Amino acid sequence: MHEHTGNVSIPRPPDVVTILWERNPLDRQAPRTVVEATVIGSANPCGRLLAQGQRYRSAAHCLLDHGFEQITAERLGVFGVAVFVREY
Repeated sequence: MHEHTGNVSIPRPPDVVTILWERNPLDRQAPRTVVEATVIGSANPCGRLLAQGQRYRSAAHCLLDHGFEQITAERLGVFGVAVFVREY
């Protein structure tokens, strides 16, 4: 979708999702869970999977399946952060 201003086309900005996740340090088999997520633009249709306590893997797979690309992922001890971007 582009907005038209005279002869100039302004592209839609990308959607950006940042997820902070954690893993139980006492259980190495424990799944990573969402601590907090921020959304700039839209995360549709994956928004419900970004709530605190949801599985990180489910949220990441949903985003990737709906046009997002993971541009970075960093581990911070028992925490981690990942950034996903969807361009139009």
